[in-house]
Amino acid sequence: MDEARRVLFAVGAFVSLSVLAAAGCATSPAPARPAGAPSVAARQPPPPPPAPKVAVVVALPPVITFGKPADHPRAERRMGDALIEASGGHAILSDELPQPLEPGALPAAVRALGEDPARALTFAITAGRGDRAEALELGGTRRGSRAVRRYHDYTVRLEVRRCDGGAAVLGTVETFASAMVGEPELDPRGRPRGLQIAVAEALAKAVRMYAPDLAGGEPFPKVIEAPASPATERARRAGTRAALERLKKIQALYPEASTDDLASLSSSRARLLVLEPGRLAALGLQRGDLVSGTGAQPLGSRAALARALARGETPALGVDRGRTHFVLGRPVVARRK
Repeated sequence: MDEARRVLFAVGAFVSLSVLAAAGCATSPAPARPAGAPSVAARQPPPPPPAPKVAVVVALPPVITFGKPADHPRAERRMGDALIEASGGHAILSDELPQPLEPGALPAAVRALGEDPARALTFAITAGRGDRAEALELGGTRRGSRAVRRYHDYTVRLEVRRCDGGAAVLGTVETFASAMVGEPELDPRGRPRGLQIAVAEALAKAVRMYAPDLAGGEPFPKVIEAPASPATERARRAGTRAALERLKKIQALYPEASTDDLASLSSSRARLLVLEPGRLAALGLQRGDLVSGTGAQPLGSRAALARALARGETPALGVDRGRTHFVLGRPVVARRK
């Protein structure tokens, strides 16, 4: 009996000590912070300022690893058209930049075109092609004479960088497409095939991911653009020979254009021929109109026209329609940053 009492007394003492210790821990005050010492929250670095919204996308000269060099300008021209549509007109094309472009000169070139390089991204495209063959199992044919269907498999890799941020890559986009060997670049309705499908998908994805504020809106004009010529060459060349040379250059870039459209643009001094007026319809332009700049406001390119329309500006345009010449809009002044 005495032994049981001793056990109960020991258990009760242990429980009492445990309760007192817990109470002491719960009521002990937290150590005081020394006067003037910063709090933990104050020691955290401030969040970085938000990056400025992207206002324009700059297309760098693409790298095309296949095909004939003479075909590359046409592929690059189609890429430019796709970028204008994907970016809602907020695009600077590679042929608007000085060539060759010296290292570090890109921000100044973008600024000279009226855009802020701090709000610009660059898109650099590398396009590759592989070949593939698939044997067709046709009933009644001998194994040694099986038909073979051949394909081109296209891979497009697009790298995104900041225009003023050096060589650091913000992200990459890869797309793929296939087409039968010998298939035309456009289908009968003028829609892209093969390589241009992969290019259009890559540009659309990159804009959605890295420049989502560039909205498409109303369709942009579809035009044929004559290559720019140096001022000295424009001044001294005229006549039938110059028109033939101009025709060859335009036809190489727009093989799908009709003979009448090619002849109309090549025999004029206009920079653009309107195929579909798009947003220019509100200004009264029609299909077949020949468009150029006016006076001291030369029309730099189809991309320059698209940028002006995307900003809501009305550029000054000289228009030739048949034997009639008239002027639309007002001069576009480059915005100062």
